[in-house]
Amino acid sequence: MAKLLVCLDGSAYADNICTTAAWVAKQMNAEIDLLHVMRRSSDYQAPTDHTGLMGFEARSNLLEELTKVDEERGRLDQKKGKIILEHGAKVLKEAGIENINLIHRRGSLVETIHEFENSVEMIFMGKRGEHADINSVFLGSNLEKVARALNKPLFIVSLLIRPIKRFLIAYDGKDSVHKAIDYITPLLGKNLECHLLAVERSKGEIETAEAEQKLNKAGFQTTLKIEQSSHADQIISSYVIENEIDLLITGAYSHSRIHSFLLGSTTASLIKTCKIPLLLFR
Repeated sequence: MAKLLVCLDGSAYADNICTTAAWVAKQMNAEIDLLHVMRRSSDYQAPTDHTGLMGFEARSNLLEELTKVDEERGRLDQKKGKIILEHGAKVLKEAGIENINLIHRRGSLVETIHEFENSVEMIFMGKRGEHADINSVFLGSNLEKVARALNKPLFIVSLLIRPIKRFLIAYDGKDSVHKAIDYITPLLGKNLECHLLAVERSKGEIETAEAEQKLNKAGFQTTLKIEQSSHADQIISSYVIENEIDLLITGAYSHSRIHSFLLGSTTASLIKTCKIPLLLFR
């Protein structure tokens, strides 16, 4: 049986992540691993250490108190994680999903996802974590790390979700987007509107015939649009809005971190500007 990995924290995205994962699980007849990863103790901000200014007895008493604080924080983290996972399971069950596994870990989110990656078909995350400002232009601190590290499809869930009637494939001709087409053709219902958008820097740069052929052979009636622009992210974002697209499918982070730092990343820009869910492939 196929399996999906759904990553939850206490963010405002949690219910939407579960609802979206439930929809995909039904399409794939998949079970769900529901994962919550607690921060490592070292990830908490440490207070300024004044123990060197104290006498031995005072220092010992303070260290004992700090140990108790750490133990209590760990206990509360466990309790909070249990509540998050149980609530997620409740949302999934209400959506008709019965096969759910609850997984509670402490450590690095990226490393933990790596541990499960080979055993799952797809991974789900929210655009931002629980400590992020949902109105911020910045993404969650873990999102890009996870997206760059994974080889499995990553479903990024937004605050806006609606029944998927129209999906858009942002097509650049690269291997990652061909991987996306091969993956989604048996997954998405043929009654959905399929849009294929290629943004070229110069006319004739991107050959779309193979992608069209694959989609048509799979039974999709595909709307093709080819634009010329050096700002692919802006063209794609506008197309999403103008055509009321419900899901954006695209390749992800095809350039190095250094290239992205210097010139910007189309993937990051799309995640920030598109208000709908994205399905990323590398």
